[in-house]
Amino acid sequence: MAKLALGGGAPRNSDSAMFALLRASLALLGTTFVLVALLYSGYLNYTDLDAPDLEIRAESFVVSESGRQLEYGRSYLTRDGKLWLLHLEGSPEQIGDARGQLTARLFEELDAHVQGRIDARYGAWLEGWTATMLTRWDYRDADRNLGDAYRRELGAMALAMPEAQGGRMSAYHRLFLYQSFDSLVSRLDDVLVEGAAFAVARKRNGAEPGNLLAGRSLWFDLDHGTEADRIVTVVRPDGRYPFVSIGWAGLIGVVTGINARGIFVALDPARTDEPLEDGMPGPLLVRRVLEEADTLEHAVEILRTASLRTSGIVMVADGVQRKAVVVELGARERDDHRVVRGEGEPVVWATDHMLREAFEGDLQNDWVRRYTPSGYRYERLGELLAAAGDVDPGELAAILRDRRGTGGAELGLGNPNALENFAVAQAVVVDATAMVLWVGEGPSALGRFQAFDLSRLLGRPDAPAVALDDLPPDPLFFSEEYRDWLEAIEAIAHARELLGRGYPDRALASAQVAHALAPDVGELHRLLGDIERELGHAEQAIAHYRRYLELVPGRRREQVRVEGIIAELGG
Repeated sequence: MAKLALGGGAPRNSDSAMFALLRASLALLGTTFVLVALLYSGYLNYTDLDAPDLEIRAESFVVSESGRQLEYGRSYLTRDGKLWLLHLEGSPEQIGDARGQLTARLFEELDAHVQGRIDARYGAWLEGWTATMLTRWDYRDADRNLGDAYRRELGAMALAMPEAQGGRMSAYHRLFLYQSFDSLVSRLDDVLVEGAAFAVARKRNGAEPGNLLAGRSLWFDLDHGTEADRIVTVVRPDGRYPFVSIGWAGLIGVVTGINARGIFVALDPARTDEPLEDGMPGPLLVRRVLEEADTLEHAVEILRTASLRTSGIVMVADGVQRKAVVVELGARERDDHRVVRGEGEPVVWATDHMLREAFEGDLQNDWVRRYTPSGYRYERLGELLAAAGDVDPGELAAILRDRRGTGGAELGLGNPNALENFAVAQAVVVDATAMVLWVGEGPSALGRFQAFDLSRLLGRPDAPAVALDDLPPDPLFFSEEYRDWLEAIEAIAHARELLGRGYPDRALASAQVAHALAPDVGELHRLLGDIERELGHAEQAIAHYRRYLELVPGRRREQVRVEGIIAELGG
């Protein structure tokens, strides 16, 4: 019995030790998990942006009989053709609340498109999570630079737009990031937002300059056929100059706009080697210009002395003085990084790269100039503006619709180097002297440019309307050539789906249809390269990949991947 007892005791002691070790391991794992969860939660709380405490008095909604106008207090939203007209007035809280209440649906649609595009381009879970965590760190407490009025307006919009929250971020936090889109896109490998702006004040018969006219395009890299709703917003803030802004839902800042004193501004994103600074997002700085500036000189002074979060390029035009300049803004508050060009010139223009000496050795700026469409478009704009005579609004619209390359070279429809590449999210012409605005209805810059009487919108809204002529659509809009291009885009999507389902032969047939219809679409050649590689046709794949690299500048990440594939194939 004793032997039996001794013989069975050792295993029981061993089992006890093993269970004790297991319990200790589980306890340690549980403690570690709790600590990690607490640290993660603490990190989220530390990096979260806290909205100001606000008390908002709810207004009543009134819907017109036609359903095309929605009123909310003193503000309203109406649809006019393919454009939305948003009228806002009052205190920061009233403006923010009305903007959120009236445009929530439009914001939700835009947000889904933007998130889908980013997920498709940067879709890896770990990569996306890491980018989000780094973004939270870089933008912690960043809203303190907005100023009290803008924080209250943004907070009121967030309260009215709870659908803006997501990804462990409050609505206020995410909407703040929307105001900082210029600094956010500058952190990405690829170029997702691009701009171009120009102003002309031609002399008449060698005498006084004529009216100051300006043109503006902004490009978004969204899926073909996807466009953000174009919103023309009239803002009448208490105690400041009223202004008109052309933008999109969720944006309280300004990328393109004009105030009641005839000051026109256009913001182009830029990239420099300078790190993020502790300053105001570019769109909100541009809005401040519209709310405060009454002369060109005043506007330039605001831009040059402001604390700015990231670099940017702002064209400023003064319709009264009939002159315009381009202000190149580095994030650093140094005189040689806040420079003005074009003073005294009858024509000025800008794309997305700096020209002044202070930025000549900047690697990021040089990359934008050489490897994105910015440098090419800048040269083409210079050619078109040099050839222009006594320009009129229709001629400026024609420049925005130009599809040729430098020297008038044929580029093919949809080429990203062209001013009209079918990715224009915003096309604007303005006579800043006569105070008339024309806004493109889309798609891209092809559709009608609708005319707006700025004196009526910004001066006396009850004044009788002035008869204005809209600018007609581009004839290409009604052509067989454009319909072929649209069909090619549909065929590309069909071929991509077939390849994803494992049918490369059928995908090749559909892609060849697209190639016959529109041979110069960059994404088509990337797809053809993938198909030919899947079929084992290395030589044909390399040829298409190389054509893709020629046709799609600015997508650094995709270009590196394609170059790697070419190397693997022996090209």
